[in-house]
Amino acid sequence: MTMSAIPPSKVRALMEEIDAARSLLQHGITILESYTYAGRDADAVFVCLAGGAEKLLKLSAGVASLDTTGTWPSKSVMINWGHDITQLNRHVRSLIIQYAFRSSAPGYIAELLAAVDKDPYIGALLDTLGAYAKQGRFYNLDHLADATQPGDPPGELWERLHRKLTEQNPELLTGLTMPDGWNQARTRLNQHIVMSIRSWRELIVRSWCTGVLGGVAKQWGPQLTL
Repeated sequence: MTMSAIPPSKVRALMEEIDAARSLLQHGITILESYTYAGRDADAVFVCLAGGAEKLLKLSAGVASLDTTGTWPSKSVMINWGHDITQLNRHVRSLIIQYAFRSSAPGYIAELLAAVDKDPYIGALLDTLGAYAKQGRFYNLDHLADATQPGDPPGELWERLHRKLTEQNPELLTGLTMPDGWNQARTRLNQHIVMSIRSWRELIVRSWCTGVLGGVAKQWGPQLTL
């Protein structure tokens, strides 16, 4: 399947979605690097990171399908995927593992897969982004409309993620009793989360650029890295 087989209107749609995925993830990382208060920053981080992650994963599944079947996944398939970022990630990861042999740099792809496997933060982060995408985006608006939300508001989702990650990695709490210790611990934790996002994104982007996910992905991969 080549890009010439895609109608011009769909080429533009693909280009705009790639731009959006790249931009959202980068903006989310930028906000997280200066994250201060959940009340001010949590929604902005979630909107950018959850939206960017979902778009990148659905695009990756789409270009892989285009390469193997000649067709983009149907709307019903996309709806079935929903906003479950964790499940989408499992699907795309399985595609990367299955087709890693097609990469022009298979050793690098193997290193990136291993790095994401060992990452102590990315799993909880993707779970939290998925929870926001499925339930948290309109939590307060639903509450105002007397509609019960099953999950937590965005600020609490982020705080819960922080608590979970600090419990898993108590070394982050070193110096907590020092002046401004908690803010410093949060800053260190956010720095680790940023590195996790970048490592995860690098795996997917390089799977595009090196041909793992097919010819269309390889052609458009550089646009994800701009």
